[in-house]
Amino acid sequence: MLIITVATAAGCGWSPPTAAPTSTAVDCGPGPDAASVESELQLLPPEPWRETSRGRSADCSMQWVVVTGGDQPDSPQQVLFFDGVEPVGSPTMDPRPYITVTSQGEHDAVVQYQWRQGADQPCCPTGIGTARVTIEDGRLTILDPIPGA
Repeated sequence: MLIITVATAAGCGWSPPTAAPTSTAVDCGPGPDAASVESELQLLPPEPWRETSRGRSADCSMQWVVVTGGDQPDSPQQVLFFDGVEPVGSPTMDPRPYITVTSQGEHDAVVQYQWRQGADQPCCPTGIGTARVTIEDGRLTILDPIPGA
């Protein structure tokens, strides 16, 4: 039974559970407003972009909005980062599918990228890697190489 479970998990990709912020005592407010997000969407390639999730660092200094350009598992996605409510950009210029973001520590986030390899089905990418990001002096700083690029 264990072998079947492991083979099933390995064959359908992997996504970690979303981590809770390390501090819940801070009220971060609503985050970036619709106008700020829409302004950032104008910088992306034409797609029917829609928001799929939001998050923040534990100290609220970094906020993010994940957007997708479709309804399929492998639709293009992008993560938009904000210093509070001020836009600071994205880790990659081009949208990619299968993006998730989790808070790490008080000020940082981890962007998880997944990609299809070999005969992977659109639902089940097996390529996986992460890159840590932070904001320094009002600019998005990528601390690790972007995987799968």
